Amino acid sequence: MSFDLAVWFAPAAMSAADAKRKYEQLFEIEPGEIRHPQVAAFYRELTARYPELVDALETGDLEKAPWSAALSRYEDAVVMPISWSFAGVVLRVVLDLARHHGLVVYNPQTGDVHNPAALSLTACDGSHLENPDPAAIRAALQRLSAANWYAILERGDSYVQVGQGKSAGAVGNLYALEHRDGSPDRHYRTDVPSLEDVATAFLAFATHDTTWRAHFEWRKLDF
Repeated sequence: MSFDLAVWFAPAAMSAADAKRKYEQLFEIEPGEIRHPQVAAFYRELTARYPELVDALETGDLEKAPWSAALSRYEDAVVMPISWSFAGVVLRVVLDLARHHGLVVYNPQTGDVHNPAALSLTACDGSHLENPDPAAIRAALQRLSAANWYAILERGDSYVQVGQGKSAGAVGNLYALEHRDGSPDRHYRTDVPSLEDVATAFLAFATHDTTWRAHFEWRKLDF
């Protein structure tokens, strides 16, 4: 008998009943290949740390694999059968990775469901959206003006924000683009020439893609 965990992508927070239903539905589906990018990234990072049983057997590193059987992969989910002796350690790792990639974790032993932090979009004009889609993000950025001079997209204690004009300290036609990666001492700013540059950052942040940061030259802000 194993300690099982399931991880999947959901567009909105799930109740315990919804998560239980989703988990049970997975066993009515034939496992296959992961197609959702966030779930795929989660799986890659997880198996880089804890290789699948077949890979551990081939390399002779069986002690590194905490699994009691092969992981079951679905289009947007992974089910992990964990040996009980590793359950506590692996649970913490899975929770951290799932939180990083914006995924739901379901524990069928207890019925607990761990939803990722909600994504929220707020603008100077008072508009506010929870878990906005790409079209809504672009629409909010298009509404930026001298009066509606900033927008911020945040998840937990991390965010990306943009400001324009004197209120944001932006020079000329430049946009002041900032991001905070967790703690206040990790707050950075750059100035970009186009709204498309801003959209690139906002849309990537929304999907947990951190590669966008390398496209800009940042300076650290001290408060």
